Amino acid sequence: MELAFILLLVFSSVSTYGMASISEDDHRDLERQVQMMTKSPMKSFVTKPDISFVRSHAPSKVKSVQFESREPCPVGTVPIPRMTKEDLIRAKSVGKMPSSKSQNTLSQHVVSLRDDMTENIKYGGYGRSNVYKLAVTNDQVSSHNMWIETGPPDHISMIVAGWQGNGYRDGCYNMLYQGFVQVDRLITPGFPFRDASTFDGPQFEFFVQVFQDPGGKSWWLVVGDPPTTIGYWPSELFLYLRNGSLHTGWGGVGLAGRDGVCPPMGSGHRPDGSYTRATFFRQLQWIDKDGTFRRPSPKTVKWVDKSNVYDLKNYGYGSRRKFGYWISFGGPGGYCGGGMDGL
Repeated sequence: MELAFILLLVFSSVSTYGMASISEDDHRDLERQVQMMTKSPMKSFVTKPDISFVRSHAPSKVKSVQFESREPCPVGTVPIPRMTKEDLIRAKSVGKMPSSKSQNTLSQHVVSLRDDMTENIKYGGYGRSNVYKLAVTNDQVSSHNMWIETGPPDHISMIVAGWQGNGYRDGCYNMLYQGFVQVDRLITPGFPFRDASTFDGPQFEFFVQVFQDPGGKSWWLVVGDPPTTIGYWPSELFLYLRNGSLHTGWGGVGLAGRDGVCPPMGSGHRPDGSYTRATFFRQLQWIDKDGTFRRPSPKTVKWVDKSNVYDLKNYGYGSRRKFGYWISFGGPGGYCGGGMDGL
């Protein structure tokens, strides 16, 4: 079993998902996709929009996670990860990322806090989450995510960004979906973290921000400390995210293995009020049309499936001033083959 920290970066325009079977025709299609995605790279130059950030305040035990050291690409070029047919098969087998208010299947298990005040059009989201090493099998996935999503249940336009632990040596989503435009010369989707938190000890967190450029309408991804602009999704990729979003959400997803066992989520411990023992997502904010960062509204909805292997606590704003508005979530995992209605 191999452990990996990866920057999870998912685009999905449809909320339906499921496990995929690979036929002979599928194999031929995948080979054609690999050929298309491994053409000779070209130089491209992108104008970056003006970006504002939130100043972070945290206890001394919380440090910013760092990425692995690598050489950046030459000026005017960007890294293009090599894709194989095996990478595409893995992506198909995992299925699409579920909504923050999951429609529920026997394999996908969601815990989230979602801002459902649709009167507030949201032009982005922000949050900081700590990361842990997770022991998961090669058919399980555990992730911490921020969702930007809008649309009817059968066709949700959705951007999900965060971090993921899985049993593969590399990512499952990331650059496998065509349309994301890479602009950074070093960090790509799927880039590994160097640090990890310790239960009841030092904590390492990363920040993730997704926002819509008011001029070009593209959705930009910013991560890390100092902040790094990774790239953007053109608005044309989305049916319902052309002009902001109705919902933002923060939380986690556990993908059960074929044996019906869910992996641990977060630190592997349920929230108990301590930020050093269970995973947190802090400084939760959405971004308005003027680029101002706003706290979650009174219309937040807590979503925890009834598999009884995970939990989520909403601590709001005030219990830890340096944390801003925060939640804590996770759990040990275990058999989760049934009981999938939300609370």
